[in-house]
Amino acid sequence: MDTKVLLLYKLLAFRALLLPAGLIFIVIAATAGAEGMRNFPSEVAVGDIVHIATGEKVSFSQLADFLDEARVVYVGEVHTNAESHEFQLQVLKEFYERFGDNIAIGMEMFKRPYQPVLDRWVNGEISEDELLRETHWKQEWGYDYGLYKDIMDFAREKKIPVIALNVSKELRKKVSRKGLSGLNDAEKNELPEIDTTDFYHRRYLQKVFRSHMDTSGDFDKFYDVQCVWEDVMADSISRFLATPRGKGKRLLAFMGDSHIVYHFGVPKRAFRRTHLPYLTIYTYELRHLGPDEEDALFLDDIPLQPADFVRVIHPSKRKERRAVLGVMIRDIGWDKVVIQDVLYGSPAEAAGLQVGDFVLSLDGQQIREVQDIILHLRSKKLGGSCDIEISREGKRMPVHISFFEMKER
Repeated sequence: MDTKVLLLYKLLAFRALLLPAGLIFIVIAATAGAEGMRNFPSEVAVGDIVHIATGEKVSFSQLADFLDEARVVYVGEVHTNAESHEFQLQVLKEFYERFGDNIAIGMEMFKRPYQPVLDRWVNGEISEDELLRETHWKQEWGYDYGLYKDIMDFAREKKIPVIALNVSKELRKKVSRKGLSGLNDAEKNELPEIDTTDFYHRRYLQKVFRSHMDTSGDFDKFYDVQCVWEDVMADSISRFLATPRGKGKRLLAFMGDSHIVYHFGVPKRAFRRTHLPYLTIYTYELRHLGPDEEDALFLDDIPLQPADFVRVIHPSKRKERRAVLGVMIRDIGWDKVVIQDVLYGSPAEAAGLQVGDFVLSLDGQQIREVQDIILHLRSKKLGGSCDIEISREGKRMPVHISFFEMKER
């Protein structure tokens, strides 16, 4: 590392120790060569909103004025960060305040085949449990629904259409297994046009692949999946805005930051289809970077503007520990759920549950599928308990389980 850069890094690291808790420096040493850093403030605090093109910090009301110029507004998220979702809700409420019923919400979290379920949710026809069950939330998205609950409740209260953007799980699996070139004609016909030619998009995902994946894997198939993921979401956006239901509406799109950073994910692909003005807002977790780390916003070899605006947030907090049974379970049809494995040292093992047991009910609530168990356990806390009825070798029997914190092995 250049001596001057190293000295700058050490100086900033020392000054960071003297700052108030809410103020953290962006460490620029690791990204000193990135063109994008030239207009970024030398220091930012949690809560700041930065206009990337100029490097100016703006208030939320000033950011909100930019919403008037866009038909599609992308608000990125860190999936596990509550502050990220709180900001999305803030933008949603401002969107509704400005444009009323003339808006819709597009969400990465839901697969396109579940659009009828979302429509029924917004219309007040199904419960939250039914929404989660029928969209297979836990199995197909997996993140805590509590992080999204306020957004979904607001959409229901105001009757704002929620649009499922994501590719179906089955089709994504096929691409992951075969790659785009390995799909048959029928499978290819299920997809919109997929662009795999973007030079900087490919370079960005190569960095992601090297950082987070087993590099012995097949990058080309990984890249195909990412392009399918993003082109399907872009196609979902353009299709909705072209329908009578979406004509003239403004769309607020919620998806992971990685799908909007540098514009080449979903925004560029949707723009190619619609040519409608759009805006991107990236939620940026402040953290201390080491001298050899690159900042995701300002990669040395991607000379593009990462977003229109950046909203600075705290890093994700440690996930709250929840009550778990400590079993592997699966649906086998005929309204039956079977235990496939019992984890060592788990509440399930302590209570005597065994592989092959059928779970019939929890606290008197009949169990028909895995999702029933997942939803019921959401209300349980460490230190609590649950009465389970199982079937073992054709005999029904009660089991009482106490929830304790499992030791990491």
